[in-house]
This record gives sequence, C-alpha cells and structure tokens, in this order.
Amino acid sequence: MLFLTLFFGTFSGLGIWVGLPIQGSLVSCKIVGVVAGGLLGGPLVGLGAGIIGAIPRYFLGGFTTSASIIANLAIGCFAGLVNRHYGLKRINLKIALATALTSELILKILILSLSKPFEAAWALEKRIAVPTTIANSFGLVLFVYIVREVFSQREKIQAESAQKAMLVIKHTAGLLRHGLNQESARRIAEMIFAHTAAAAVAITDTVNILAFVGQGDDHHCAGLPYLTASTRYVLDNRQPVASNEKNAIDCSHPGCPLTAVVDAPLIVEKELLGSIKIFKSGQDIVTPYEAELIQGIADFLSLQLLQLKLDELEILRSQAEYRALKAQINPHFLFNTLSTIRALVRKDPEIARLLIKDLSDFMRRTLSCPEEVGTLADELEIVRHYIRIEKARFGERVLMVEEIPAGMLSGLLPNFSLQPLVENAIKHGLSPKPGGGTVKIKAWSSADGRFIEVEDDGAGMPEATLAELLKGKSPYSSTSGTGIGLNNVNQRLQRMYGERFGLQVESRVAQGTKITVCLPPHAGRSDQWEK
Repeated sequence: MLFLTLFFGTFSGLGIWVGLPIQGSLVSCKIVGVVAGGLLGGPLVGLGAGIIGAIPRYFLGGFTTSASIIANLAIGCFAGLVNRHYGLKRINLKIALATALTSELILKILILSLSKPFEAAWALEKRIAVPTTIANSFGLVLFVYIVREVFSQREKIQAESAQKAMLVIKHTAGLLRHGLNQESARRIAEMIFAHTAAAAVAITDTVNILAFVGQGDDHHCAGLPYLTASTRYVLDNRQPVASNEKNAIDCSHPGCPLTAVVDAPLIVEKELLGSIKIFKSGQDIVTPYEAELIQGIADFLSLQLLQLKLDELEILRSQAEYRALKAQINPHFLFNTLSTIRALVRKDPEIARLLIKDLSDFMRRTLSCPEEVGTLADELEIVRHYIRIEKARFGERVLMVEEIPAGMLSGLLPNFSLQPLVENAIKHGLSPKPGGGTVKIKAWSSADGRFIEVEDDGAGMPEATLAELLKGKSPYSSTSGTGIGLNNVNQRLQRMYGERFGLQVESRVAQGTKITVCLPPHAGRSDQWEK
C-alpha cells in the first residue's frame, strides 16, 4: 500500500510539473495519478496520492491553488470508494471512464466555487474544460486498460502454471513407489520436460546426478557427480534457487548452453534427499511462475517420498508386532499342557507321546514361521494341533467340524487368524458348559470376499460383553490360553486389508457364538505385504 501511494502520488506530482500555465493557472494531468491510485489501491492510497500530488501544486501557486489541492484530496477519496464498492477485479473500462468524468466534474465544480475571482475561473474553464476532460479521461482509461491486461496475462500464466503442475503431479503420482533412484528420477524428469518450456530438467541425490533430460546432456550425465553451483547451494543451504544469471549455474564445462535455473530441494522430515531443477538456455529466462511450479513439484515429490517412508515404517511396525505376537504365547498354556502330559505319561504313554508331538508341532509352527501371511491350509493345521492338545485336557467335551472347500485352502490370510477364534470358542463357549460342545469351522467365497466362520454351540455372551469384545476390554481375557486376543486379530486384518474387512461377531446367551473372518476376494496379499 505504501508503494502504491508513493508511486501514484509521484505520478500525480510529475503531472503537475509538466503542466502548462494558462491565464494565471496551471493545466495538467495531475488527477490521472490520483484517480488511478484510488481505483487500484482504495481510499487510503487515493488520499495519500492526492496529498503527495498536492505538495508541488501548492508551491507553484496561482489563483486556483486552493481549489486544486482540495480537489486532489476529494478525487483520491472518491476513486478509492469506487474501488471499495466494486472491487479491483470488477472495475472495467466503463467504470474507469465514469470515474474519470466524475472526477473531472468534481475538479471543475471546486475550481468554479473556490477560485477568486469567479470570472477568471469561468474564463479558464471555458477554454480548457473539454480538452482536459478528454485527455485525462482517455489517459485514465488507457492506464486501466493496461493494468487489466497485465492482470489478465498474469492470471493466464498462473492458470497455465497450475495446469502444468496438475499434469506433472498426475503423471508422476506413484513413480516413487520404490524410492528415488535413477529409473524413477529419469521418468519424472522426462515427464516434467514434456510439460514445461524447460531447456533441460535434472534430478540429483545428495552426491550424483540421477537423471538429466535436454540440452547439455552430453556432459550432465546420470551417475556422475553434479556440476552446477546452484545444486551445491541448494544442498548446502536447503533453500531453493531461482536465477537468470549464468554464473548461478557455473557449470565447469566450457560449452554448457544452460543460462538460467530453478533448483528446489527434496526434503523428507528434515532429511535432504536431493534436488529437482529446470534450466533455460539462450535468451530465455525463468519466470516467477516457473519457480513456483518447480517448488510445488518438489514439495509434491517430497510428500510422495514421505508417504513411502511412512509405508515402510508401517510394514516394519507390523513385522515387529508379528514377531512380538509369536513371542506372546502365554506360559500358562505351555505349563498346563506340560502338566497334562506329565499326568498322561503314567496313565497312557501312547497318548502322552502323541500329545508331545502335537505340542512340538504347534510350537514349531507358531514360533518359527518367518512370514506374517500364510495359507488357510497351514492355519488349519495349527488349529488341529491346538484342538488335539485341548482334547487331551477336556476329552470328548470338545469336538471340531470342518467344512472347507478344497479350492480355498491355498488362499492367504494372516497367521494366527483362526487359532485365537477357536481358543475363544473353547475357553469361553464350551468350557463353562457342563456337557461341552462343538466348534465348527466353515469357509466360503463370493464376489464380495472370502469368509471363514468359527461357530460354537456353547454358553454365548450378553450384548454388553459382545460390544466390548473386539475393543480388547472383554472380561473373558484369560491368562490360561495362548494370550493372543481377538482384538489383536481384528486390528491386524483391518491394517492389512482395510476397515471393510476384519471380524464380525454374533452371540446369544446359552446358544453360542459365531465369529466370521472377512477377507478380500483375491487369493493373494496386497502389494504392501509382499516385502
């Protein structure tokens, strides 16, 4: 605002200095600067420009001095009010012309009203009214036209820049899925080169050039150390560079055609990974919009790299949780089973031997499995070992029935997805029931997904307990089982496949409980779990 006030005030003052003396007064174009300032900057700019323009008018003197000074201030305020009423973008040539004509009318009314003698003022206005009105109005309209054209071109360039940014973002999305390397950098550089007016595009890491496309590729080669001073500055200071001076590039190659550069850093969580840049050659220059474009692309690529890092951390976290889960097998389960084996050694050594084998196989499968995801067949085998161990304790009070299509046995699902459900059915469904009961495992598939159901005809649970079960707050958390809760299973399923999938629980007191594992329809795992 201060700049506009000084600029248009100075413009008004210059209009006075180049004015022509006529009949003891001064004919000038002083109001053009004042009206333009008010239209573009508002009342404060208009008033400020009027004050600055009035200063030289005061020292020039003449019988219209007082009227001209007051007119300067009034016209500046009036033009500023026009700006406030319409807004800068809505001021067109018609409004500018009307403002100029009204301003001239204000000036002439004040001169005729305040200047003495009136006869001299009237004689002056009869002589100059028409030409000054035409000249000042035409000058103001021309000025507003030029300003509108500048704004229009600016908005057009901004729109084109935004469109280019969106195109580049659209085509580079996903290219950093495997990180920033020569292949991904080359594809991104080619995409930017194709959608901008750059003479060359380059991407570096903190040491070498990863990709270079365009003029100068005979010496700016992928795999070589970066050559430009702009890259050194960006990597040393972590600040973007935009320069139209060839010495800002300072390439050591004597025949390098590059003359202007925009260079922006790629930063992920305060870690500098490299930089991205566009070059111009010959007489071409880098515009501010191109600088913003490259900075925006650099920010977008940095976000992609951040997302990749977060995905990798999520996978590592999941793998750590899985390793912790394998180590979570409750000692009470092991001690209870060993106590049962010890009791059977004397009564029935053969059953004791089979139970030892089941326990060994169960522990081997649960503790030594290196993958987080396994087949349904493997998971069922763990369940069968577990059931045989429990049957050694509960006898025929525990029965298991399987209805599994052979075609689903090779489907993948997270390890430890079924055994906790079967354990829940036995511990909290069948064990409290004097006569025991049956655990039924059923599987089917449809277009919506794959489903595995674990159902028991045991004690069931009230609605309040059912509502808390998957939140990990159930009073059924027993220390006698393996210690792997249903909440854990549900969270792992949803983290791997999304919130649409996971566990669904239905239960009725004294009738039993049904838990359904909902999996995506594809048989394999998603890409993020292939590492």
